[in-house]
Amino acid sequence: MAYGNNRAGKQGRATFKSAGGSVIKFRHPYLANQVDTNGSVDEIDISASCKLEGRYFQAMQSMDSAKQVVLVNKDVVTVTNNLLNGIITMPVIEGSGLVGEGDFLAALRLIKSIGDTVGGLITKTDFINGRARTRIYYGVTPKTVPDDISEGNDVPVNEVQLYYAGYVEAVSSSTEINKKNIWAVGNRKGLSAYFAPYITQDGSTGENPVNVDNSGIPASDITDQIDTSNLDTQDSENEKKALAGGWTSGSRPIVSGATPIEVEVTDAGNEGVAQP
Repeated sequence: MAYGNNRAGKQGRATFKSAGGSVIKFRHPYLANQVDTNGSVDEIDISASCKLEGRYFQAMQSMDSAKQVVLVNKDVVTVTNNLLNGIITMPVIEGSGLVGEGDFLAALRLIKSIGDTVGGLITKTDFINGRARTRIYYGVTPKTVPDDISEGNDVPVNEVQLYYAGYVEAVSSSTEINKKNIWAVGNRKGLSAYFAPYITQDGSTGENPVNVDNSGIPASDITDQIDTSNLDTQDSENEKKALAGGWTSGSRPIVSGATPIEVEVTDAGNEGVAQP
């Protein structure tokens, strides 16, 4: 595989990550039945509380992972530890001020006023190259939470700090939150599936990355005609491979876990419409 037209060149890796794009959720036993939600009764989605511009999440260890002691004869003794505790810092925007409506700052102030004796969880998921990387920070409790900040012609940013006792991490390409729903206008069917990058982007020269064989529904009331005049993009032999997980780049399935998105179609007319 050449890099440009240099046959001796080594291709670089291409990495994709959306700006922001993190899903951050906070759970705490004290929030049980205090949040008006259709999901978990003790969980708040705090992604909408973070300012996108700049650094919106930082988890920093509280204690050095190693310490060196120098002896008189210039020998060095190094003491290490495997502690994972630290401090999470977030620039948080004030919401409605009501815990029931999922205001993160209000929830932290509630926990602070009670006196935390149980700790909570923060789950942070990032999406990189078609995979979801999730970290769960446990033993989370408020360290510093501003009581009141006001700005003139700007939105107040509250620098919140939370203690955490440690974290666990996992990577998955098949979590439900990583699934994409795609339905191109003019096509008879859409596709709900997991997607992976082509292996060419790995900077790899193996597995024949250049392979000639492997070359969401709108949330609105707009009328979109779905009928037999639309293109059927899932009926040919190669198109069926995508649904079956057999459409690959090298040995890697590009599409997996696929299911069609469809509605009943009619002859050309205005009857069949996609519903959001």
